[in-house]
Amino acid sequence: MTKRLVVAAVLAVAALAATTWQPAQAAAPGSRYLQLEADRTLDGGPRLLLEATLDMPRAAWIYLQSDGVHAPLDAAQANAFITVDGRPVSNDSIIDWRGSRAPNQHAFNAIGAVRAGPGPVHVALHARAAGGKAVVKAGANLSILVEPAARVVEMRMEDASPWLDFDTRDTPEGTPIPERGRSTLLSAAAGNSSGPVVAMGSGHSYVSQSPGDAMWGLFLNGRESPLDSATWSINDLFALGAEVQAPMFVQALYPDPPANSDVQLVATESPYYRPMMASTNAARYRVGRGARLVTLAGGMRVVGRGLTRKHDYQANGHHRRYAYTCIGTNGFRPEKCPPLGRDVVVGKGRACIPQGHNGVVMFSAKTRIQGDENDPGGTVSLRLRINGKEVGAASEQTLGPLPHSVSTRTIGASYLAAGKRALPEGCHDVEAVGRATGDFRNISLNVDLPLLWFD
Repeated sequence: MTKRLVVAAVLAVAALAATTWQPAQAAAPGSRYLQLEADRTLDGGPRLLLEATLDMPRAAWIYLQSDGVHAPLDAAQANAFITVDGRPVSNDSIIDWRGSRAPNQHAFNAIGAVRAGPGPVHVALHARAAGGKAVVKAGANLSILVEPAARVVEMRMEDASPWLDFDTRDTPEGTPIPERGRSTLLSAAAGNSSGPVVAMGSGHSYVSQSPGDAMWGLFLNGRESPLDSATWSINDLFALGAEVQAPMFVQALYPDPPANSDVQLVATESPYYRPMMASTNAARYRVGRGARLVTLAGGMRVVGRGLTRKHDYQANGHHRRYAYTCIGTNGFRPEKCPPLGRDVVVGKGRACIPQGHNGVVMFSAKTRIQGDENDPGGTVSLRLRINGKEVGAASEQTLGPLPHSVSTRTIGASYLAAGKRALPEGCHDVEAVGRATGDFRNISLNVDLPLLWFD
């Protein structure tokens, strides 16, 4: 097949950015965390899932994030999105099983940032289905973080991208993805003077008649991020073994980037040179309109990341896309994998709350799942623990049946410690935990920046 080369191009056409009048000392106490108590069936138009009304004493930035799980009841399409005062302010997190021979429940993620107030501000999470019925699983959440940073930048795609058809042949691990193998979707001027920058990207992709592994990443100042600083998102867009549209989402924490750094949300494809084969990925896909890139910089006092001891990030972190750790085996790989059904920590760190801090902190975990074509299938979950206790709800992804467990998906979990559950002063152990149940020869999760937190 002849590949159409796609050069890097910025596709963003809308942006919002502002600096608060005073440096932020912590997220405002009006921040809220909401969680769905029971499954909700979707059948047709939008359905309200979660809502809260904030009483904003002044105009301020609000960061919004929702993580949850869509499950199919029919050959349907499901979508989750966030509104403020009735206006959509997030990406559409779409999963489409129509035509799929392997319809599985699938993680969704929606993000947004908006400046609102003063006065009452209504925030809500909605979902809808088209072409059939679907379910939003219990545990879907909505985090509302008021005044998260001194400078907040939001970029969004007003239109879908052109068809993306990359050439990534001869791109082994350790080699930068060439310009012919990537395209910049959005770019945000973080406006940082010093200190860390947090970045979140989210949206969805959909396939043409040429299936393959769509892949997104976050770049800093035009360069690939090392694996201890950012995640990659991959989803196999393939009606015969996965989905034709799927949510994709990434996160990054740059501890000490250069002043006035730019962050890019980049589309590419999973390079097949290694670990698979010396050829290019056949994926031809589009990124849907409304994709978001949000950066936070300045004024944050509690910012950190949790990594795994199983991966040498310094030796194997640059110009690499694969950092898998096995979380379960049915006995096929006992020398490298724990038995199925056990908790496996994929990221761990300490979040320390200083004196005078209100304890409002946002936690976000992301990873991607890789099974084997010989796996009958099962369920993989991702959860958060603080001081050994689970917080929020598990995010789940099912895989299978044979041979479809090989299709890669991205999964995420999040939690906002706020209100009565705000963290007390002192240091807290934070973990991102994976678990697999079912029948897998060797099921793996990726450990590129699996966990981060910020206030």
